[in-house]
Amino acid sequence: MSGELKPPYLIRRARARREGSVSVTADVDAGVIEVAVRGRWSPSLRVEAWTAVTKCFVEHPLAVIVDLHDLDDPLASSAPAWWTMGITGARLAPPVSVVVCLPLTTALTARLNRLGAKRYLPVFTTLPDARAAVAGRLPLTQRVRVHLPPQPGAVITAGALIADACEAWQLPRLRHPAGLIICELVDNAVKHAGTAVVATVARRGAGIHLAVSDEDPRLPVVADPAPRGRHAWDEGSPGLRAVHAAATVWGAMPTATGKVIWAVVRPGPG
Repeated sequence: MSGELKPPYLIRRARARREGSVSVTADVDAGVIEVAVRGRWSPSLRVEAWTAVTKCFVEHPLAVIVDLHDLDDPLASSAPAWWTMGITGARLAPPVSVVVCLPLTTALTARLNRLGAKRYLPVFTTLPDARAAVAGRLPLTQRVRVHLPPQPGAVITAGALIADACEAWQLPRLRHPAGLIICELVDNAVKHAGTAVVATVARRGAGIHLAVSDEDPRLPVVADPAPRGRHAWDEGSPGLRAVHAAATVWGAMPTATGKVIWAVVRPGPG
């Protein structure tokens, strides 16, 4: 009937469709970050999308996949924004590939092709196609991973992983800060998530990218000083303060099965 009320969740989805939204998810296994942009294209959505992708660049993943299937942009006004993101990623050292997912028949796809986007911004029709295209771009000799049980001995194994990687990649100056970071992150995951843990170490030029994922979706909450009752992942804890001090940059994001805490360590002056 015409006067029927919509359920609240349908109203929220309709509002998000009008106003636009951006979600970010990490794929730890592939070393890829996926950014989904939904809703009507507008100046505010442009800022939100650019901010999200810029934060992805800080993590320095292998690739950023931008899913635009739910973007409402009939005039293709967003094309310059995606083109700029692709150029920006290509100019990083080492480069970060940016690819977009779009239906073939949209005006946005046609405009990106006219801009010559294939070189800096490949377009794929589906997410599986995009994932397959960017998978495995980092040589296996420059990425190592270990699956750890939620037990105290996991910290020792993670520390040994860093020692071996730094020796193999001839990065001795990064062994101490990277080892400290991964041990703290694994220790926190074991204590507070209590699930299986995956530690991944990858070379990024002269630096190292660390990622520790678990199956607890709760993200760390930065708070200083930590108020009573705050989640144990707060930066008020000594573990994350040590990570903050040792890492060049670090952060957290959701995954399909929980979360990942990542950090980048680069050699400093001297």
